[in-house]
Amino acid sequence: MRSFVRHRIQTTLWVIGMAVLPALGSTAPRPVPAPPQALAPAAVDVEVRQALEQFNTAAAAGDVKACLALFEDRADILLVGSDKGEVFKGPAAMEGWLAALMRGNRFSWEMDRVDISHHGETAWAFVEGRMVVKDPAGKLRFKAPYRFTAVLVRRGEGWAWRLFHGSAPGKE
Repeated sequence: MRSFVRHRIQTTLWVIGMAVLPALGSTAPRPVPAPPQALAPAAVDVEVRQALEQFNTAAAAGDVKACLALFEDRADILLVGSDKGEVFKGPAAMEGWLAALMRGNRFSWEMDRVDISHHGETAWAFVEGRMVVKDPAGKLRFKAPYRFTAVLVRRGEGWAWRLFHGSAPGKE
């Protein structure tokens, strides 16, 4: 009698399971999704250096639109300059400041030190060297020690900027 009752309970549970699980959208355990494919550090290094150089080229040409096109199109992107009050959040604020800044100047960076690291789809770079400022005709105005940090996110085959944070090191 016990085996009959046990068999009935097992059969009932099986029938309930077959009826309830499909209704819940599951017929069998789902496989665990594979983790995102790891990006090779050497490849990330090359790609991020390319993104740095693209920004450098666009700024040296005074091309505000090209600078902005390298950033993600999001309201929370940031461009932080090295002077007091130079914090610009979002494409419109960044565009206004860059346009005013580049109206009479061209900027580029001599990148003596570039440290790049990443985790998943996010990369960051620390750059140290000199900021080079020229007039629109290409005449050197000045060079000054400069550092910046960049945070980028993977987009397709390249990297889009989320943050530029510059600083002019000096005596404290």
